[in-house]
Amino acid sequence: MKSYPVVRSLSGLAGVCLAACSSVACTASNGALFDEEPESMMADEPSELEPSSPSPSETPAPDDATTNAPVGTGSASSEETPSDDDLPLTGGFPTSPVNGKPEPAVSGPAAPEPDGPVVVTVSPSDGAVGVGNDENIVIVFSAPMDREATEAAYQSESIPSSSVSFVWNDAGTELTIVPDAPLAYPAGEDPSEVPARRVSFFISASATDLEGRGLPSAFEASFSLLRRVSFSLFALQDRNLSGSFRSNDTYGNGECARGEINMCVGDQRVNGNNEQYKGFISFELTELPEEARSVEAELTLEITGMSGNPFGGLGGLVLEHASFDVIGSEAFGAEALEEMGLIAEGGGTGTIVSADVASAFMADRRERTMTQYRLRFEDDTDGDNNADAIRSAWDTQTIAVSYLIP
Repeated sequence: MKSYPVVRSLSGLAGVCLAACSSVACTASNGALFDEEPESMMADEPSELEPSSPSPSETPAPDDATTNAPVGTGSASSEETPSDDDLPLTGGFPTSPVNGKPEPAVSGPAAPEPDGPVVVTVSPSDGAVGVGNDENIVIVFSAPMDREATEAAYQSESIPSSSVSFVWNDAGTELTIVPDAPLAYPAGEDPSEVPARRVSFFISASATDLEGRGLPSAFEASFSLLRRVSFSLFALQDRNLSGSFRSNDTYGNGECARGEINMCVGDQRVNGNNEQYKGFISFELTELPEEARSVEAELTLEITGMSGNPFGGLGGLVLEHASFDVIGSEAFGAEALEEMGLIAEGGGTGTIVSADVASAFMADRRERTMTQYRLRFEDDTDGDNNADAIRSAWDTQTIAVSYLIP
């Protein structure tokens, strides 16, 4: 009985001809003809693989190593060394991706679609901090809603439905809740002691879409408002920084003298001539938090005394942003940093005069340790040889500062 060696290389394996009938001949690539008819496969060394019998025209040629090897009888020689490409004698072929590409991962089942409408987005977002008190609440739904049912489902202790207006887009998918008035900011002087004010609202599950389907569950969200911090700066009670000076290079006399606590503005008769008075106020700046926004600063003073008719003879009271080291002739004649305009066109004793000085305050805050101002009337003097002036005690002169923080 004839036997064939077990070919162990991949190409040799593909070239083995296992003849099932006596007329089949296998032709190798070198032209050798194996015309002996094998009686059967070897009983003592069964093949691990059982390929079907190919036709002679489909049988691939064995590689050179197989063709040139001597053909013997009996089992394959134990001295044959398989190449690195040899397949194992046991087990199946190793698997590999089709076309070199990995098999796609099998994903799990898709999440079920909700049975009813849902809230897609809300603004301000849930948990937002530092929200302005004039912002509206905007809720976007996944489907056109029943407006009446949805408005009835809105609830909030902070901004109840009785104090808001409901505005819908044409599609009925976007609801805007507009408060009738801006919400009150929590306020105080010390940022560390001003608590955040939280605004909560929700849409109950009774809100339905146009098909009558309700929300799967109530929707709730909340946000916190900005906090307002307010405090006052007081005029420096230093006659070199807060007081008056005259056009004749003197500080003043009477209630406007250096030893007094008044700032005088207007004119005064001195040795038969009218001399102009200008007033000066200085405030020491304090640091603000880096996150401070919407800074407001208002200068306020009281007219605590008056001589003559300053508003009638000299025009309106003018405020200037100034910078000086000490009250004197140089501070009197220096060009203003900014003309801040008329702050009063009339008044008498007890009149409170105020002006917005936020721009000057912020400019000084970036570069200086003080913010300073100068006051004068539109006309230097009316030449009537009478005193026409106002007085303001420095303990009535303040800047009210306010800002917002998250």
